[in-house]
Formats: sequence, C-alpha cells, structure tokens
Amino acid sequence: MYNPSVMKVIVARDLVKYHGGAVKVLSGASLSIEAGEKIGLIGRNGVGKTTLLNILAGKLEPDSGTVERVGGANVGMTSQSLYAGERGKIPVQDELLSVFEPLIEREQELKELESRLSDSPSDAFLERYGRLQAEFERDGGYEYRARAASALSSLGFAPEQWKRPVGSFSGGEQSRIALARLLLSEPDLVLLDEPTNHLDLRAIEWLENFVKGAKSAVLVVSHDRYFLDNVAGSILELEAGRVTRYVGNYTKYAAEKKARAEQLSRKAKANAERRAQLERFIEKNRAKARKASQAKSKQKLLDRMEKIEAPNTRQKNIRLDLGNQTARAGRVVLEMEGVRYGYEDSAEPLLKDLEIIIERGERVALLGPNGAGKSTIMRLAAGELEPQAGSVRLGHNVSIAYQDQQLSRLDPRKTVLEETRDTTGLDPPDARDLLGAFLFSGEDVFKKVSSLSGGEKNRLSLAEIVASDANFLLLDEPTNDLDIPAREALEEALLNYRGTLFFVSHDRYFLRKLATRVVELENKALTNYLGGYDYYRSHHRLDAKEGSRKPRRRVRPGLDKNQNVLATRLVAVEGEIDATERRLSRLEKELATSELYADGKRSREVVLEHRQLKSALEGLYSDWEDLLSEAEEAGL
Repeated sequence: MYNPSVMKVIVARDLVKYHGGAVKVLSGASLSIEAGEKIGLIGRNGVGKTTLLNILAGKLEPDSGTVERVGGANVGMTSQSLYAGERGKIPVQDELLSVFEPLIEREQELKELESRLSDSPSDAFLERYGRLQAEFERDGGYEYRARAASALSSLGFAPEQWKRPVGSFSGGEQSRIALARLLLSEPDLVLLDEPTNHLDLRAIEWLENFVKGAKSAVLVVSHDRYFLDNVAGSILELEAGRVTRYVGNYTKYAAEKKARAEQLSRKAKANAERRAQLERFIEKNRAKARKASQAKSKQKLLDRMEKIEAPNTRQKNIRLDLGNQTARAGRVVLEMEGVRYGYEDSAEPLLKDLEIIIERGERVALLGPNGAGKSTIMRLAAGELEPQAGSVRLGHNVSIAYQDQQLSRLDPRKTVLEETRDTTGLDPPDARDLLGAFLFSGEDVFKKVSSLSGGEKNRLSLAEIVASDANFLLLDEPTNDLDIPAREALEEALLNYRGTLFFVSHDRYFLRKLATRVVELENKALTNYLGGYDYYRSHHRLDAKEGSRKPRRRVRPGLDKNQNVLATRLVAVEGEIDATERRLSRLEKELATSELYADGKRSREVVLEHRQLKSALEGLYSDWEDLLSEAEEAGL
C-alpha cells in the first residue's frame, strides 16, 4: 500500500509511444505527480492526452520509457466500456456503496457484536466492540452512506432512480455513475478524461468541490477553462509529444505561456542577429590574409553557438467569420407564448406555460439541469417540433441556422465534401476552401462523416453554419468536443457576430464571455435574468457543496409584463451595440494595415461596411436613448 509520507505518487520518464507503428504521439514525455496535487492536462485534440493517461493507468504500455508508481501507489481511471454484462444489473446505489465494502463488513461485525453483548456481555466483547467502533468512526463509517447519496443527488440522480440497474441508464449517465464511484474510492491518483462532459452546471460545481477536497492526487484532461481555474494548482501542456509544466491555474498558465513565448522570441531575434553578424564577418574576411585567422575564430564561435528557434505562434486553428452580409431581422426575433410540450407516453408535460421573447442583437443563454428540456426548447424554436399548446413565432426577415447537440443533421453516409456541398450549395473549390478553414485538408474531405471524431463533426457543423449567412443562430452545446483554441475562435466569432444568438452551454467561460441575458429552465418553466452569467450567478447561486439550491430569487420582482419587455429590449439593444462596436473595431484594425489596399475589391468592401456600420451604430444609440427615457418613465 502506498505510503503518504512519500511525496511522489507517480513518476514517468521519457515516454515514447507510436500509433499504428508509424505516428509518433509521445516523444520523450516526462512528468511527476505529488500526493494530493491537482493538475490540469491540456493540449490540442489528437496530441495524445488520452494515450498518456492510459499509460499512467497501466492500460497501455509505452514503446520506451518508464512509469514508476511510487510505493505501490494505487491509480484509478474510469473505464470506457462502463457497465456491460452482469455488472450492468447492479442497482446504482449498490454500485456506489460497493466502494465502501470494508466499512460495510465492519458495520455488520459491529451489529453481530451488539447482538452478542445483549445476550452475554463480557469485558472481552466490550473491548473488541469499542476498538472496532473507534476504527469504524475514524474511517468514515457513519458518513459513507450520506457521501454516496450526496454524490448521486449532485450528479442528477433522483432517489427513485437509485435502485435501477446501472446498465439501464444512458451512456452519459453511466459515465456519471462511474465517475462518482471512482472519486468515492479515493485512490492515490485519480485520472480524469474530460469529466465535465455530460454534466450540468450543478454537477460540475459538485465535481469541482469534490476534487478540491479530495485526498487523492488528481490529473484531469479538460478543455473547460473555468473548471481548470477553480481546480488546478498547476497545468501540464502536452505539445509535440512532450510535457511542459506551468505553476498555477489555467489563467496563470495562459499569461505565463504568452510571457515565455515573448521572451523566447526576443532571444531568438537576438540570436539570429548575432549569427548574421558573424556570418557577414566570416564571408567578408575569410579570403583576406590579415583577417583569415579572425574569420576562422569567428567560424568556430558560430559552430559552437546554439541556434535558438522562435516559438511557433502560427499553429493551425479554425477560422470563423459568421458573415458580413447578414440580413437585418425585425426587432423581435423569436416569441414563445403559452407553450406546452410533452411526450405521448408521459402523463406530465415536459414544458408548460413557456414564455420568452428574444430581440435582435441579444445573446441569450438557456441554462437548466440535464433532462429539463433545454434541447426540446431549441427544437421548438427551430421548428423541428410543434407545441401541443401555445405558439412559437419567428420575427420578420429571420433566417435560422441550428446546431443540435447530437449533430444529427449531418448525414453519416456522405463524405465530408458531399455533406458540405449538399448543405451549402457551394461548388467543389469553394467547399474545399471553406473546409480548409475548419482544418479539413487534403484527403480529409473524402472521409465518411460516420468516421469523424466528435470534435471533427462539430467543426463540420460549424462550417455549414458559417456558410448559411443566418441572422439567428440556435446552438445546443456548441463547444462540445472542441479544444481550447477552437473554443476561443468560436467565442471571438460570436462576439463579432451581428445577428442574434440563442444557445445552450455548460461551459462557464463561454457563458461569461458571451451571454447578455440568461434564462433558466426549471420545473417546466423559464425564469428570466436580465444580465450576463455573472449577474445570474449573483442572483442564483449553485450550492454544490451542500448538494442543494439556495432559496430561489426571481430577477427584478414586481415588474409587470410591459416593464419586463422594456427591460429585455434595453438588454437587446445594448447587445447589438456591443456586437456592432466589436465589428467596427475589427474593421478599423484592418483599415490600418497596408496589405488591405493591395486588394482593391476587399478594400472597397471594408470601407463600405465600415460606413454602413457607423450609420447603424448611430441609429442604435438613438434607439438606446429613447428606451432609457421610456425606462425612466416606467420606473425601471
């Protein structure tokens, strides 16, 4: 058994791993993890993060290099196969309680001793009972059932589900059960691969608190920057097959990486200048008799000098531009009134008396627990479902692009190129240019959609949205399976987007950056929060530590319907002003570059759009001032 007095839990040295015998995934990766450390492992999709975890867990052998589990440290990692066969028949509650089997056995022994003591009390029995009871209490015997119940509740399992067999749950639910069991078992090192997938906000916050308080060391692969900020004490970046450590959370890592790159750039520039000076001297003086010896000396110095390479700051990333030609929609983009929807085999509706108005320029986030019906609302808004009662109306001149969470609109039978051409109507060269901007190059465009990874399917779906020129985007978990650079590119594009956005996300970094308004779905109805994610958080804290919600507070209580509509319009206009100003700023940067004017067509387009946006912004400010006056008169 691992001795906690030994500080290191695991040490990996010079790991090398090939995939398929040809592709080198790891090329000398080394790392060490100390007891109780909480570490984030980041890197672009496909660099080998999961491969590294599998090697550390002992599920995969490196082609060379060593992994030492210090003092026999126990390493735990969730399985991909999850609950198949006989194991799938175990009730979910029993699956979690099985972690505490030694405590359960001791509990049974204590009950037997209690029975014996009542029949024939003796000093020997009393002494044994007292010792066992002290050990039982010390090891958490009076808390283990509550801990299991708290984990199940916080991960979204209602008490009536606890006796269901684990195999009867969906793949995402089984992942949550396996995650809870792993964390409760408290191995010396926990390896987590994208644990926030399939979790809603409440469950993510429970996971954060559990990981922070765990005795185990934790190494977590995640693209969730907010999670990494809250949990990680250091960041490991896997790049070009090697691991680099940064002290601090994700935000500190990003700042430190930028500082290191700038420092390396300065060193590389100075190094290149010094080498050029030496080369010029050698070239100029090698043939001169009086200077030949100096030239030889300089050549030796040049040969010994290390060549410092500048950092690669031009790594490939998706290039998102959500359209300059987006048509202007009417003031109201979407209105749902008195909407009711339920499944035919259910006595109770999933949604009832649903009310929402979304105005032009808003970026509205839809939040709520898993299973509450968020995706159903998106499908109702997209026209894929008809409400059983009430109405769903799109505004004047509204064109929709909808990305569903399962990406089911993609045809698995087609190639990437066929799917793009059929959806967008582009000819082959233009379709390939579009796909190239989303990292599908060369033979990649002839892959079948069915063979793509989750991240590749998401990129393909985003490519089709970019080509749509829609002025109303409905996005259901758009960051799923995207790595951090791709998420940042998506954020930037959506911040500059001139249309309206209605989206579902559990990525809090993404939510904080984008949402101008939050609506929360709970108990079949919507609550409106007239502000961004931080505003929502301040009015509706998630108390993940206790596993329950604090008392509900509706935003701006006492407002009548007209006042709420007016407040919503203010938020919408402010959101449109924000998007227009961002686009103007981007155009002004482009106007300041000399390269623009080498392309006459593009320069004319930019100048025209800049003039149009300046005019539109003046109109928006006029609308905003009128709304402010109305708000003052209405007592807002």
